[in-house]
Amino acid sequence: MRRGLLFGVIVTIVAMVTVSCGGDDSGSSGAGSDGSSVTLTASNFLFEPADVTASSGDVIEFVNEDDAEHNITAEEAGIDTDVDAGGSTTVDLGGVGAGTYAFFCEFHPDAMTGELTITG
Repeated sequence: MRRGLLFGVIVTIVAMVTVSCGGDDSGSSGAGSDGSSVTLTASNFLFEPADVTASSGDVIEFVNEDDAEHNITAEEAGIDTDVDAGGSTTVDLGGVGAGTYAFFCEFHPDAMTGELTITG
């Protein structure tokens, strides 16, 4: 009987912690200063979308769906981030000023290119 009661208490505590710590998808987890994020996917050795628009302070959620390592490099914006095959990472745009920046994968620069537009 005591084990059942103890188990019930543990389940209740875990449920309470999960509810109180759980996020809503409003962008508060890993998002930029204004809470926004944009997803950039590397798939079939292409970026999707190839044209990305974000605000300074946002983050790019960079997801690699391929079986090869990829990278996002935007030299003029100071971005140079690798992501392992099947992995993901975030790119903070907090220090990037308004403007339009060409980006590419340094491992596959002929096929994987795009344009990043940062709004004020």
